[in-house]
Amino acid sequence: MNQSSVLLAFEHYKAGRLEPAAELLRGFLAAVPYDPAANHLLGGIYYRQAKYALARESLARACSAPGATAEMFNNYGAAVKALGDTAGAVAAYRHALTIDPNYADALNNLGVIYRAQGQSSQAIEILRRAAALKPDLAEAEKNLRNAYNDVVPAWHFAMINDRPRNDAYQAAIARAVPGKRVLDIGTGTGLLSMMAAKAGAANVVTCEAVSVIAERAREIIAHNGIQSRITVLARHSCDLVVGRELSAPAEVLITETFSSDLLSENVLASVEHAHRHLLTPDAVVIPCRAAARAYLIGGAEIEGMLFAGASHGFDLSRFNDFAPPLLAASVNNVPHDVLSDDVELVSFDLRAREFPMQSRDVDIVATKAGVAAGLVQWIYLDLDLDGEVHYENRPSAEPHAESHWTQIIHRFPRPIAVEQGSNVRLRIRHDRQQLLIDLLP
Repeated sequence: MNQSSVLLAFEHYKAGRLEPAAELLRGFLAAVPYDPAANHLLGGIYYRQAKYALARESLARACSAPGATAEMFNNYGAAVKALGDTAGAVAAYRHALTIDPNYADALNNLGVIYRAQGQSSQAIEILRRAAALKPDLAEAEKNLRNAYNDVVPAWHFAMINDRPRNDAYQAAIARAVPGKRVLDIGTGTGLLSMMAAKAGAANVVTCEAVSVIAERAREIIAHNGIQSRITVLARHSCDLVVGRELSAPAEVLITETFSSDLLSENVLASVEHAHRHLLTPDAVVIPCRAAARAYLIGGAEIEGMLFAGASHGFDLSRFNDFAPPLLAASVNNVPHDVLSDDVELVSFDLRAREFPMQSRDVDIVATKAGVAAGLVQWIYLDLDLDGEVHYENRPSAEPHAESHWTQIIHRFPRPIAVEQGSNVRLRIRHDRQQLLIDLLP
């Protein structure tokens, strides 16, 4: 056989006739077993046929040739990745990039692995390069957008435009920061830092653990013309040191590192560290108090979100064993029954130096008869010491109610019938990172 067999095999391959192409290549390679082009093409055919072990063997022979190309190593990486060898894939993609540093396909594939490994900043950096080098590589642009979404989930945009939240922070900041040194933990867009600078802070240092967000915040601050008054640090607040990143302890701490469940963004540990190492003893904290509030919730639509029951004459209730104990969901605009007064579950004075784990038992009194499916929780923030400025995302069944934070529904193991004046006894505890609610007998 001669090279015309390889050319004919390639024509079969382009037309989707994979097996005839493979037969021609196997015949050719019987005589010339290490021909790089034939092995490369056969490896590509095996890959498309999901015969990954055979693909790896053929592509390894192609890569062993002195003139092996970046494309060969890239495709070998794809084959070993399909076999579960992520480290081998990374090595192959990196080798491809030593041959051609601007090979966009290898950059894209390496970025996908970094993203899967949780290395978001590295993934974004390398996927940006891939998309810029090869604009028609739609996969790279899609992967870049997915990597952006890992670090900036969609709810951030609703938060940015949450006018009541922004107004509350602005009012508290305007009262607290004039002439003061300010530390803002969790830069995001830089909005709160810019509010502080505009309100007359002596200086503002803001930190953001996600480097690509910090980079964009610097651009936004510069675009708004106040970059000389705000220092953006691409690091976690726990890595800051007075005398290095901060010229002196901050007199005001601003943070909005609260999740819908209040605690899961590790806000308590960040505030504790700031009090110990970054703030003056009498520092103002915005917000000064953070709480979780709740009421008993019921109604057919809520039960339908939380429990499996009967459908089309079949009892599906045994499936309820798989239901999670809590559900993050917006209850705004969802018809439901409010079966109790508002109850404060936990509260944290953020001027305190420590926030130990807590547990307490609470009786919630039903204010009317109904069936309680669980407890709906929201966050409440006092942004100033006088309690004049506050924010909460208490749910409302009224049309057009909005908040960027979802609520949290703590699901009871089963719906509970309550009468007006009856008690529902709960154990409420937190481990500093999540709020846990147990229904007691």
